[in-house]
Amino acid sequence: MKKVLSNQVVLLGFALFITFTVFSMRQSSKKIINQDQNLQQVGQINQEIRQEISGLETKITTVTSDFSKEKRLRDELLLQKPGEYIVLLDESESEELEVTVPQNAETSVWEQWRAVLW
Repeated sequence: MKKVLSNQVVLLGFALFITFTVFSMRQSSKKIINQDQNLQQVGQINQEIRQEISGLETKITTVTSDFSKEKRLRDELLLQKPGEYIVLLDESESEELEVTVPQNAETSVWEQWRAVLW
């Protein structure tokens, strides 16, 4: 047995085997670290998508509610309940009102407000 261990070729082979094993273990540990980082990134993306889905589900329930449907019917289609009146305002021709404030020092503040408002 001493002859086999003392042979330089056997020692060289054994050293190469140990070196290859250590190198292989280092490569495996790097792969494991990279996979762990990828898993964390995927988990974070998954969490963001779950939050987005939750927000969209909330929005869907809000939009499909009876109140929202009635609001759309009233606003977009101009439908009304029995006994209601719809008032449409023409926003294209808005008039600018000029308010003149009397500069009379003899009139009271209340009379000045009254002149402005009525």
